[in-house]
Amino acid sequence: MRLLQKLVVAAVISVVGGTKMDSFTKCSTEVSNNYTIKQTSQIAACQKALNVTDGLLTVAGFCKQDDCLQLVQDSASWTCRPNTSQFIPTNFCNATCQALVPKMQSNKDQCSLVDTKGLYLYCPLCQQFNQDADNFVETCGFWDSALTIIATLSNSTDKCNAKNGTPVPSTTKAASSSTTYIIVGVVGGVVVLGVIAFFCLRKKRGGKGGGDYRSGSQMNSMRSRRSGTDSGGPSTGNQFAQVTMQNDIRFDPDLAQFRIPQQDIQNISLLVKGGYGVVFHATFGKMDVAMKQLLPSKAKDPNAIQDFMNEIRLCARLEHPKIVKFVGISWSTLQDLAVLSEFMTNGDVTGLIRKERKKPEDQRVFQWFPSRDGPCKTAVAADVIDALVYLHSFQPTVIHRDLKSKNVLLSETWEAKLSDFGISRVTSLEETMTSNIGTVAWIAPEVLTGGRYTEKADIYSFGVLLSELDTLQVPYAEMLGKSAENGFSNARLAMMVSEGSLQPSFTEGMPEKLLSIAHACLSFHDVERPSAMQLSYQLHNILKDFHTELEQEYA
Repeated sequence: MRLLQKLVVAAVISVVGGTKMDSFTKCSTEVSNNYTIKQTSQIAACQKALNVTDGLLTVAGFCKQDDCLQLVQDSASWTCRPNTSQFIPTNFCNATCQALVPKMQSNKDQCSLVDTKGLYLYCPLCQQFNQDADNFVETCGFWDSALTIIATLSNSTDKCNAKNGTPVPSTTKAASSSTTYIIVGVVGGVVVLGVIAFFCLRKKRGGKGGGDYRSGSQMNSMRSRRSGTDSGGPSTGNQFAQVTMQNDIRFDPDLAQFRIPQQDIQNISLLVKGGYGVVFHATFGKMDVAMKQLLPSKAKDPNAIQDFMNEIRLCARLEHPKIVKFVGISWSTLQDLAVLSEFMTNGDVTGLIRKERKKPEDQRVFQWFPSRDGPCKTAVAADVIDALVYLHSFQPTVIHRDLKSKNVLLSETWEAKLSDFGISRVTSLEETMTSNIGTVAWIAPEVLTGGRYTEKADIYSFGVLLSELDTLQVPYAEMLGKSAENGFSNARLAMMVSEGSLQPSFTEGMPEKLLSIAHACLSFHDVERPSAMQLSYQLHNILKDFHTELEQEYA
């Protein structure tokens, strides 16, 4: 029986030792009073043990205190519903439930920022919150669906739907119950979830094929096309096949020349595994290549596959010395689809920064100006901005949208090249892009607030990258590192950046001209940020002046 059905028949379920207790009747007044008196005493004992006055379930040590555990055990033993306002989830201290609580709390808190702060980048977390509701309620043994709690997120959900179409399941605002819960506090009041939201999700969710990239004047040689069933691809009649067939690169004649037989890819070894994909080091003929695939779990998701295909199609169109070279694609089935690109021997800039930071300051070789011993920060910055000049020159513009040190790779000679176009896309005048955006610390204020944005969002991210190069650490590392003590989080960071009250820091040793460039890139208003072309001119002049001074010094 699905949760919606349970709601309709007004059944209250709890999972206790594997046994479901359905259709609880209300306790008699005498029994209810006895339950309430006993529970009030237990709550007081639990509060004393934890040294708190409210929000019991939000305290990390709740499930380690005998007095608190007794609350959960007694709740599980109830055989009727007392007239009490304090319902404890019967499986709350179960390890499986405890593993779910932090994620649900984080998603709920950040989803609420869509409503309170206009941070539309958290719309996917609203969707995830509602999607996980069914399992959370069942696993933790909640007595009721507590529609009043899910209703607090309905404003965020409605705003996401109004902004982006209907990417987030709508919630039904049920009449608020007079019952209040002691568990208000976990996940912003304990996350007692509304089942209707999840049902709507199940009804509304469905694969949405990603739209084609619109071809600009410089993309005509690799025009995007919708393959459909006319392409000769398989048609199974199920939803999965229909979604992936909308834009299936396996049957795109423009990409046929890039297919590489799987048997020609040799010496495969794992490089890195992420949240969505996995990257291998391999050889193709005499060439070292990086081979990227979706994780097996994501390879079953039509939307993830569609996004991956869009990434491959875009990479196939891009050709520039400062962008990682596209080599080809390979597959035997849809699930093992892979994209091959040139292998960058020295890894990403994030790895270089970490290595340099571990060294004593006088032994670091990664400096702002060139040396014989290693890479140069200014040269890396110039390489990256040259890649942006290329991307931003397309009509319509291509915005990278995830520019950070992790996505800047280094060749054997320390030449920097831009990579990872997984969330890049071509802009169009009709679109207001708010979904699938990059890591919070690198995101421009206008993107965080869900407004229309341009290629100047990449310029802001470039300013954050300059901070990484200068400080040799991730942006806001000091504040995020102390998040446990001061409550600082990605959500708070996003709010402060979107309000213009927080920017990345720089060291006193950063060259003045480069610091001035960085501050210009980080301007709150996008119109005040320089273009990629202007930045390229400035950075190359700085490098040129350095070499001129060096030649004069040794003349």
